[in-house]
Amino acid sequence: MFTSWLTKFEPVHIARTLQEREAIYRFRYQVYYEEFGRELGDPDHQRRWVMDPEDETPFTTLLYTGTPDAVTGTMRLRHWPAGQVPEHDVHELSLKRVPGFEARVVAEIGRLMIRPTLRGQLLLAAMARFGYGVICGEYGAELAFCYCSPGLVHYYRKLGFRPFGGALVRAPDGIMVPLMNVLSDLPFYRREKSPLTAVIKQHFGRGKRPTLPLDPYLPLFEEANPPVELRAERIAPALQAAKVDAAIVETLARKGILIRVEPEVLMTREGFGEEEIYLILDGSFDVLVGDRRIRTMEAGEVFGELAFFLPDHRRTATVRARTRGTVLMLRGRTLRKLMEKEPKAAARVLLEVGIRTAQRAVKSAPVVSRESAAAGFPRIAAVG
Repeated sequence: MFTSWLTKFEPVHIARTLQEREAIYRFRYQVYYEEFGRELGDPDHQRRWVMDPEDETPFTTLLYTGTPDAVTGTMRLRHWPAGQVPEHDVHELSLKRVPGFEARVVAEIGRLMIRPTLRGQLLLAAMARFGYGVICGEYGAELAFCYCSPGLVHYYRKLGFRPFGGALVRAPDGIMVPLMNVLSDLPFYRREKSPLTAVIKQHFGRGKRPTLPLDPYLPLFEEANPPVELRAERIAPALQAAKVDAAIVETLARKGILIRVEPEVLMTREGFGEEEIYLILDGSFDVLVGDRRIRTMEAGEVFGELAFFLPDHRRTATVRARTRGTVLMLRGRTLRKLMEKEPKAAARVLLEVGIRTAQRAVKSAPVVSRESAAAGFPRIAAVG
């Protein structure tokens, strides 16, 4: 009942005309390029839009809210009958890790974005409800996949998605996390208090479509050392092993996300709008301004803190993994909420970030100064 009420206030439309699709492409450009400075998608800077080849295939449905003259949100749905997932998508979504995926109708949710002033309101739930009605009803999908930035994984759990040990997707701006959704897993929706629980009940269960057995997939969700770890009880030992201050281990384990990366993985790109802070637990990471490496960071150092404090949250440097490594990522939005609800815990975290930044500045200032002078760069004390 609640989700039906949502769509009455937030109508969701299927883009059926060229005018509607082009309005969506322009909206993507506004969000990706003008707001975040991202390099995702296939941009047309002359038309100021982002259109991917996948947008025009028979297996694709584009959704939007608002009007063609003023789009407020959009989502792309794709689906493939059993055994027809293109090889590129099999690789990108790590589907070969999923037992028997070839025998299932598979859907993908992507290009989900909302106008800045409407984020955190009812729009996402309305679009998701409508979209799940399409993929569960019209498509007959059994499994759904997507990928998102690490900081959004907790939000996608509310939509039924969770990490399954798939390889991180290397995007032009950084890393993306592949996620999997067993669409008929009603208990998981209930545990997450998902606004989509009622939609799932409409399509799966007694007298409706049969639910998929979970046994083949549980080992994927419970993997010991996945690329992305959300479980606090698994994160805390990694923080302790890295000798993180005991006073903040519990807070960081609850609020942070552990990410394991391979060499050469791009963590974040100069100019990208993002405010996440990263604590290096293991490995080495190169810092670049333009095409020039200015320094290498090691375990115990932080990066991303400068963009957190800047008004536009734009990254001032590019950070790339030099070796295999592990980082603890703390979302900027999560830290701001912590400042409101647990100010003492937030103060301890920010103090720790400040101490580590100051230690790095003292340790590296002479080296950075010489390199910066030779390259024509100003002295850099913070990496963000």
